[in-house]
Amino acid sequence: MNNLITVDAARVMDDFRGELAPILAENGQTFDRLKSTFLIAVQQEPKILNCSPESLRREISKCAADGLVPDAKEAVLLPYYDKDAKAHIANYQPMVYGIIKRMKELGSVFNIVCEIVCQTDTFTFNAADPDSLSHSWDVFSETPRGATRAAYVIFRDDQKRVMHREIMTLSELQAVRNASKAPNSPAWKNFEGEMYQKAVLRRGSKYISINNDKIRALIERADSMFDFNQPRPAERVDPFTGQTIEHETQTASTDQAASGGDSGRAKTETKPLPDNPPSLPDIMVQPGDVEKAKECAEKILGMSLDMTLDPGGRRGVLKTATQSWKEALPEYLHDFLKACVDMADWAIRRDARELAWAAEHAMFVHKVKQLLDVEKLNVGKYP
Repeated sequence: MNNLITVDAARVMDDFRGELAPILAENGQTFDRLKSTFLIAVQQEPKILNCSPESLRREISKCAADGLVPDAKEAVLLPYYDKDAKAHIANYQPMVYGIIKRMKELGSVFNIVCEIVCQTDTFTFNAADPDSLSHSWDVFSETPRGATRAAYVIFRDDQKRVMHREIMTLSELQAVRNASKAPNSPAWKNFEGEMYQKAVLRRGSKYISINNDKIRALIERADSMFDFNQPRPAERVDPFTGQTIEHETQTASTDQAASGGDSGRAKTETKPLPDNPPSLPDIMVQPGDVEKAKECAEKILGMSLDMTLDPGGRRGVLKTATQSWKEALPEYLHDFLKACVDMADWAIRRDARELAWAAEHAMFVHKVKQLLDVEKLNVGKYP
């Protein structure tokens, strides 16, 4: 039986090889390592192979894009059973070790300590002194450490100085679980300690400077728990201002599911989108700011093309990146930034509704090149 499972798992990965190759190359990974860890994951949890091919392709691509492998240390693949569709759906979860590994590899921080505080541990800190935290327990004791009391994370720079310290009490951690889209999912049931660590790691990361889009995407993904049975209202937020400008309600298309059409997919009923995309402001970019504006446009507009994230994930990364770029750019370029953000958001929203957007997006990129007077923008495969 195990041999048959291994053969099936290998076939799944081989089918995805062509799609995964460029993603893996970008992160310096090899297909063979990703494949071997997937085979082990399937041996440990054969239900993964029962997941829909579409969900497996999506979640494995996310894992590869984050530069992680599903070895239950860096990341994990979990099968969820959708009662309505009567099918298993895969869900990728980055683990604490994987998040810390990538943050250190990509140069955001030098050292990260993220721990759970248990009932029998000794834990003290001075709120006025970021270096004062002390946490210890008897590692040789055969007595369990007891229930979780809190979780904390400390970020240090290359000079070993504390960049930020975050502490969450048990009640705060439980509130995070209760607010999750799937508080009783396999991730929470089987990896409660990990999920608590991820909660404090994710909160703490918002208070340090992260100048890397891959890390932003990874942190946003850390809370991507899916509830496959409950339709949820979703706010439409302007990523530039943070203001709610419309509400969207997702509903399952049960009629199509019953008829066997392209259904099973969640449909979104929303306000109509404008046919015309945003336009660039009429500004003169100072020569000393061209490179910074170019980098900004590449990062922001490139988010529309990151198909390893669903539209909600892309929008979340876009919102986070916008605030960083507002601080990085001189004020006179904020209108330029807003135009790029509006274009990326317009494309993402149209993509979510399966409306055409690629041609307009490419034309916008071309206009940005003209405005900045540069030969090329590194956005997708545009010339």
